[in-house]
Amino acid sequence: MGSRTILDDLVNAMDDSKSPAGTPSAAPQAGPPQDPNAQWMDSRLAVRSELRFDVRSNADSSQVVIEDPVRGKFFQVGIDEYRLIALLDGKRSLAELLQAGQSRSGQTISEESAMKVCQWLVQNNLVFGHAVNNIKQLESQAKIVNRQKMMGLLNPISCKFKLFSPNKLLAAVQPYTQWLFSIWMFVVWLALAVYAMSILWVDWDKLSGASTGIFAGSSWIWVLIIWAVLKVVHEAAHGVACRRFGGEVPEAGVLLLLFTPMAYVNVTSMWRFGNRWHRIIVAAAGMYVELFISFVSLVVWQRFPGVVGDIAFDVFIMSSVTTIMFNANPLMRFDGYFILSDLVQVPNLYTKGTKWFGDQLKRLFFGIPKPVLNCSKSELRSVAIYGTLAYFWKFTISFGLIIAASVLFYGAGIVLAALGVVLWFGLPILNQVKSLFGPNAAHPVNKARMVVSFSILAFMLFGMFSFFKAPATKSAPAIVQFAQEQVLRANASGFVERVLVASGDRVVKGQELIVLRNDQLAVEVFELERKAEESKIESRIQSQAGELAMAQAATELYESLIDQLAEKREELSGLTLTAPFDGFVYQRNLAMKLESFANRGDALLSIAQAETKEVVVSIDQRDAESIRGSEGTFLRVAFPGMRVFESKLIHVDPRASAKPTHPAMCANVGGPLPVKPASSSGENDGSQFELLDPRFSVELELHADVGEQLQSGQRGTAFFATHRQSLGSYFFIATRDWLQDKIEMATQTAVF
Repeated sequence: MGSRTILDDLVNAMDDSKSPAGTPSAAPQAGPPQDPNAQWMDSRLAVRSELRFDVRSNADSSQVVIEDPVRGKFFQVGIDEYRLIALLDGKRSLAELLQAGQSRSGQTISEESAMKVCQWLVQNNLVFGHAVNNIKQLESQAKIVNRQKMMGLLNPISCKFKLFSPNKLLAAVQPYTQWLFSIWMFVVWLALAVYAMSILWVDWDKLSGASTGIFAGSSWIWVLIIWAVLKVVHEAAHGVACRRFGGEVPEAGVLLLLFTPMAYVNVTSMWRFGNRWHRIIVAAAGMYVELFISFVSLVVWQRFPGVVGDIAFDVFIMSSVTTIMFNANPLMRFDGYFILSDLVQVPNLYTKGTKWFGDQLKRLFFGIPKPVLNCSKSELRSVAIYGTLAYFWKFTISFGLIIAASVLFYGAGIVLAALGVVLWFGLPILNQVKSLFGPNAAHPVNKARMVVSFSILAFMLFGMFSFFKAPATKSAPAIVQFAQEQVLRANASGFVERVLVASGDRVVKGQELIVLRNDQLAVEVFELERKAEESKIESRIQSQAGELAMAQAATELYESLIDQLAEKREELSGLTLTAPFDGFVYQRNLAMKLESFANRGDALLSIAQAETKEVVVSIDQRDAESIRGSEGTFLRVAFPGMRVFESKLIHVDPRASAKPTHPAMCANVGGPLPVKPASSSGENDGSQFELLDPRFSVELELHADVGEQLQSGQRGTAFFATHRQSLGSYFFIATRDWLQDKIEMATQTAVF
């Protein structure tokens, strides 16, 4: 991290291309060590003749946009800086130009500011000069730019590759895509958006359940393909919109973020547009098209269940959630940022904001004098708010990506994370140290303030990882269930024909509870009985006729049909659910199941042997040592709608199990624990799913007065004491565990 350089005090170097690449650093290079100021004041620079200048004004200020058509780059400077730049003819020195400008127009730009402007012009190759020092300056800057590009390619967490120029391709398809940005298309877009919102409102629970297994099994391959196609469509929309308003798209490529491909295009030429609404349309084009695709996909998902609906749902998630999370976020230099910058009419908002915040940090830690503002007073509030948020967001997202890399790739991830720390934090900090303490530092550092500030910071960091302790508790998911409870599931698919009990009824072992109807299954049993009887008769006839071979074949067919008939009869008998033991029925809204269809394995009701309830807590294996041997202690338990209460720990399962403590704890029904299809050798007692990682079960005693307020299957949270650890390590481990849990939830192998 680190603030922008002092050049931005006066000049807003605008390289706001649509590509995700950051604005190039603008740190001035050193002149001759003996007298750098005199060297710059004596320099004779000339502006490149092919540059184009465009003056733009708004209610508060005016700026000049500089276009470099050779490199396809755009920059922005203030009016005072432009007046100086316009005088650079290569014949007069900078000192002579300042005297001429001040005498002619009263220009008040200082020598220091003028030198910084010239340094910036040289760095960005916007001027040329005959002095040997200028040539060396350009060569030095070229090496720095190449070094920055190489560092970008070496970053294993985020790197960008240019592939080709899409200009000709976009020109070919442009006549067929004009309708995308027409008024009537926008009206259709709005109407479809309203309809899609109504689907979200009505089917939100169904959508939430469907999203649980989006990366299930091999479906992640399809998700990755959908993602890649949508990103290509997204970037193509930017290019089409840019071409429509007269811009060009000289570059397209791929950005790899944690090895996830993201396409990009360079639509920098949109800064040539004088109409800011045209620039906003270009910046929003990708999200506009992707969201339209998401609306259509949502409608398809609702109307076409099955494989088509599943694919449509994946498209909907990839084209809506990811687009809103990444592209619409104005704190990242993607679409949302460029839209916000034009809406608030603060050009180069990111550079100004992070520069402002970085300067405040320099003042706080190093006592650097208050710098000249790089924005107007009317922009200051927007710049300060945005810069603060963007700075912390950049730090947070960088830190999060580093942790995610370590979680995703295990041993290799640690190496990637270390490289990310060096490239994202180490090198920028090193550059800032050089700019503050090097021979060309613009201002002396207040060493007393630096010592005090960093001592306080070091004390805080040391305290976080030493004597400041983390909270003494951790949490784990908990659920209420009867002390002796069994869930009865349908042994065969069918319609619920009769419900013979109600919730709370006492039942005895073998009593019929629910009867299902499956006419097709009854027909299959009848047909097998008929065929078996025919085969038996055929075997007897062939045997009496002396056709022993045919009689043997008929006998074998008869035996096979008898085996099939036994299976079908067993399945048919499974349509009637009976009580496995004496107890009472517990199931809310049991009567509503009448005439509903139940698939084989669906839970229909629960039977408990006693009315005593208990709380079962599912403990992660990493926390087993903290809970083992704690029988008799009290844990705090929280359930929605109730005050936190204490419950006595009565039993800890001695070994971890993949068997879910309760079906309601599974992620496929909205629970907190990721699951996968149960293996045939698993210990799941007929359950269709098993936990992704084995966990320990802990039973808590539940007093009768509290148990009356809770329902079986109600989810909550239990809090238990842990080994004390430092606050710093606690936050790091908590963040890592949270990311790991989310990754496991997203990439679980269950298909729901």
